[in-house]
Amino acid sequence: MENIQLAKEIRTAIKQNNVERVVELIDSDMEILNISMRPFGTFLHVAATHGKLEIVKRLIELGADINKHGGVYGGGALNQAASKGQFEIVRYLLTCGAEMDVSESERNPLFGAIQGGYIDIVKLLIENGIDIHVKYTGEYMENMNAVAFAHEQGQIEIANVLNSGKKEEYKDTTQNGKTEILDYITEQFGPINNTISEIIPGSKVAVDIQVILPSKECDFITLVTTGMSDFAMDDSEDSKGFKYAELVLKLPANWPLSKNEMTNESNYWPLKWLRMVAHIPHRYDGWLEEGVILPNGEPPMPFASNTALSCILIGKSKEMRSFIDSENRIINFYTLIPIYEEERMMALQKGHEYLMGKFAEFSILDVLDIKRENIGLKG
Repeated sequence: MENIQLAKEIRTAIKQNNVERVVELIDSDMEILNISMRPFGTFLHVAATHGKLEIVKRLIELGADINKHGGVYGGGALNQAASKGQFEIVRYLLTCGAEMDVSESERNPLFGAIQGGYIDIVKLLIENGIDIHVKYTGEYMENMNAVAFAHEQGQIEIANVLNSGKKEEYKDTTQNGKTEILDYITEQFGPINNTISEIIPGSKVAVDIQVILPSKECDFITLVTTGMSDFAMDDSEDSKGFKYAELVLKLPANWPLSKNEMTNESNYWPLKWLRMVAHIPHRYDGWLEEGVILPNGEPPMPFASNTALSCILIGKSKEMRSFIDSENRIINFYTLIPIYEEERMMALQKGHEYLMGKFAEFSILDVLDIKRENIGLKG
């Protein structure tokens, strides 16, 4: 089947929301998956335009380039979704790391949302740090920013939002917000078996540790914090996209977790560090993000007598994408990965991405293994 006819059939299946047919027609062909045809753009553009969220998700799972330009104005799928008022798709694309392209007014999703009068999408983009100050000069505008554009389009309410402190102030996370996070955790890892609570003096947040036991899908114990994201880690402009976070730590399926067993430091230290790391940004300045390494002292000392692991690397969660709650806050999930001092030096010298690549090369998992191979000794 020629590409033009195949693309036409795929677009038809997308509009019919026929997920299985779309997958069948693409058939893992990356060239077809990311083909861009005017005026439609890529298939991700088409799905975003028509509000087909499940197809958007499947296309991204198949490897669709989330930031590929296309369509009439040459923007990304995020721009298409914003311009068509597809709020849930805008939310999802942002959690997947879609770029908020402000290189040209036609590609700017904020301008698309303003023109369509989609105030909720405007608020969402502002909260996620889109540049509202950038100005454009062209055939139909001169030195025009988002506020001026909103006035020109007659979107006075949106102009007021843009002027009201630039970012909407959202309330602190309520119990309802915590419930949303708990639902998301359960969806990703399974039912919560136990909750461990403890208040740390001097911290703004109360962090609980949710315990999820092994299952057929996850053959390890999962610990996930809740409460860390009740407050922003940092309110500076530099912290856009990194304000809110929760942490994940994976333990072997047979790790001792009873109250009596937790009195042994060799068993307790992973929980202690999970809680301690969750409180760090709320007791000190700054925020946590991927690539941060926290040593157990300087020079780093082993966490316990039965292991030489001595540092914690903050990594991306493999299972959990960033989550946008009902207050439009992006909550990032990071996995704590215990590492050796030699691995810390490797990451400091060559970057944490290099170290993660080495982990993948030698099949090192992100589940704690206190006796695992030391990749830092391999050079």
